[in-house]
Order: sequence, then structure tokens, then C-alpha cells
Amino acid sequence: MKILITGGSQGIGLAMAKELHSAGHELFLVARDPGRLDIAIKGFPGNVPCFACDIGKEGQIEELINATTQKDFHPDVIILNAAAFGGSERSVLKPSPDEFRKLLEVNVLANYQLVQGFMDSLKKSKYPRIVIMGSTAGVRVDDGSLYGITKWALRSYAYFLRNELKHLGVGVTLINPGGTFTQKRVPDEKTPAGRLLEASDIGKLVAAILTLSPQAVVEELNIRPLLGDTY
Repeated sequence: MKILITGGSQGIGLAMAKELHSAGHELFLVARDPGRLDIAIKGFPGNVPCFACDIGKEGQIEELINATTQKDFHPDVIILNAAAFGGSERSVLKPSPDEFRKLLEVNVLANYQLVQGFMDSLKKSKYPRIVIMGSTAGVRVDDGSLYGITKWALRSYAYFLRNELKHLGVGVTLINPGGTFTQKRVPDEKTPAGRLLEASDIGKLVAAILTLSPQAVVEELNIRPLLGDTY
């Protein structure tokens, strides 16, 4: 299948890309940083098309959609993984409205626009799927962050999208990972190796989900470290 992944140059996005490439799928990677994206695609054998853009900025999603059309890449699956995390302040009272607005634009509105933009391609596919990367911050009531609010909103969107698209044959899956080791979050004296999920854990789950029969859809999946979320 042809699979487009946002936030595909590092962390969970890159881990998913590696698993899916190993499974024989064709990829199109999207990320904000062109340098990091270039390094990522060099790690794959053969040619992996990509496009650097900031999905939170006006007009750049349209540029992405045009780029996929020009490269004749019409995805069967879109994996909405890119996210903004905001500052370190764990409060829903203190951060500025501008910070909240930016998180909403990237974590919710951009994904809404991406689904709209690629819907025609998905409806033509024999196995159309939308995989939305949520977070356990979107199922907790004690997260206490603006990021958590946006993931709650994204979860609601995924539920309604699943219901609306089922009659068109488009499956929607929401995956909520807990704490995960990535390039930015590595083992240290506070978080020893083995405490958090490996990014490859998420990649393996997504690869497995895409092997199911066309009539089977994993609606929502929570995956946490064995000892629970940690902050």
C-alpha cells in the first residue's frame, strides 16, 4: 500500500516508517525540518519521496497535497502523527492563548484539513485507512496540560470520523501511546532504560493493524509502559 506519514523524520513517525517499509509498503514522509527529513530518507534503501512543510502554517497543507499529486503518490493510508507539545508548563490556566491556539492548529485543525485534502484519494483505495496518533494524555483526567486538551479534542474527532466514514469503507484507528523513548526523550538517571515504550512498539502495532481483513477495523488502542505513564 501507499502510506503517507506526517512527523515521519524522527521518533514514533520514523519508527513506523521503518516497520512499514520493511513490510513492503511504499512511503511518503512529511516533516517540518528539511535537514532532518533528508537524513531520515537516506536511511531507507531505494527512493522514498518526502516533503518538508509545517502543517500548522496556512497554505502548507495545500502545498503538501499538490506535492503528492505531482509525484503521483495517491495514498491508501494516511498516518496523522505530527504534533506540537507546547512548553513545559503543566497548567491549563497559566499558558498564553497564543500557545493554546498553536497547539490546536497543529494537533487538531491540521489533521482535520489533511483528512479533507486526501479524502478523494482514500475513497479510491481498496484498503483505505486513517491512523490518528493520539496520546494517553487524551484519556487521562489528571494530565493537566494544554497538550492533553488537544489530544482529548483529537480523540473526539477520531470517534466522529470513524462513524461518518464507515459507510464509505474508510477505516479510522486512534492509537494512544503513553510515555515513549524518542530522539528527544532518552534514558537518563531519572528515567532508566526499560521504563518507557520503545518507538518501535508503536511501529509494530501499526504494521500489524494494516494486515487485518478489509472488514476489520481497530477503533482505538491504548498502549502504556508496563509501570504506567511517567512525567
